[in-house]
Amino acid sequence: MESLRRLVQSLRPGRSKVLTPWRTPVTLDRGSLGEVGLALDGHGHGAALWESSGRLWTMPIGPHSAPALARLPLDEGTSPRILLNPEGRGLALWLAMSGGERQLLGRILGGGEGESQVLFRTSGQVHHVQGAVDRRGNALVVWLLEAEGRCEIMAQSFDTRGKVWEQAPTTLGLPPSATVEPRLAANHREHAMVLWESESAGQEGLVASHYWPSDRIWSDRPVPVVAHATRQHQVVMDDLGNALALWIHAPRGQRSRLEASYYDGQRCEWGAPEIISTAQTFTHPRLVMLGDGEALAAWCQAESHGASRLITKTFSGGAWETGVEFLELGHAPVREFGLDLGPEGRAGLIAVHQGPEGDSVSAWLRQGAWGEASALAPASHLACAFPQIRLCPQGASAIWIRGTGPEGHLMLVETW
Repeated sequence: MESLRRLVQSLRPGRSKVLTPWRTPVTLDRGSLGEVGLALDGHGHGAALWESSGRLWTMPIGPHSAPALARLPLDEGTSPRILLNPEGRGLALWLAMSGGERQLLGRILGGGEGESQVLFRTSGQVHHVQGAVDRRGNALVVWLLEAEGRCEIMAQSFDTRGKVWEQAPTTLGLPPSATVEPRLAANHREHAMVLWESESAGQEGLVASHYWPSDRIWSDRPVPVVAHATRQHQVVMDDLGNALALWIHAPRGQRSRLEASYYDGQRCEWGAPEIISTAQTFTHPRLVMLGDGEALAAWCQAESHGASRLITKTFSGGAWETGVEFLELGHAPVREFGLDLGPEGRAGLIAVHQGPEGDSVSAWLRQGAWGEASALAPASHLACAFPQIRLCPQGASAIWIRGTGPEGHLMLVETW
């Protein structure tokens, strides 16, 4: 993890280079691969973290440097997550079993890595683990606990001043089932909120719990965001505490709507839902935001018997810009995609799409305007999954998994 230690003070790349073409992909690992995470800091240094046959491995990565191709063991575990802020401080999270007990573990990264610590123990199931790190390295972790017929959304924090985790997590809400996915949004000043889909009587829709870093407390009760059924919601936050949420609303017997709402951090109010697009079906909504409030949404939409279209739309100055942009893939349906946003109009998207010869992986880079799609790898009869992309002032890194079971390959490609 040595490459995670030293970083620039800001993401703003005053003299950074324009994103350039991709290198040839390299294979980081082979075998029975699980989930994978990817993180970059503001200097183009970062790490991939992945599971292989129940063990976690990591490897330093970063654009403009050849990958070390020397994996390093981290711990036993599954479901890894890795986060880095622009200053190089971060967090690794994963799950592990010990004596029939399920554990949630974390390790603080940057400024001298410490030992792995058990954050939570349970005989139940832990779902939807997420984390966030502010500019000082303070961290928040959110997950859903399913135990003894009850579900709880839980949160726990790490304080850099004492270098300690909270002794016990806080329960934010009681969702009806483990399929409810809480979504965490946070900024570099440690303001945060968690949104989830409520199905309780009289409160169907999205609700939110807010975090106040000065007092290190959460809302005493969830507050409503929108009062109708939603699914696949996303939420992001800028450095002033304003937030943006995006979700799918599919009324029975009607066309589906992609909707959004803006949270004014000064007024502490959510705005009325705004319809972003209408279509027969929507899939894979994604939303990313910078600290200055610029955001980018991407999604797939299709009409009956029509091709699925991959679409992006920009949010700036507190409002959605007019029109959308289409990223062309012909008639190939998109299986999954990853999205990231960088300063000065930069953006990146990596998509796995199906074709007559199997799964293909393509990427787009935006510097003011979206460029043409770049084929990162030829079509494969092996299924591809977990596409992720991260941008930094020096370029971009992207990963995906090709194949399943013993045929799995973890692939990395970076810009020159």
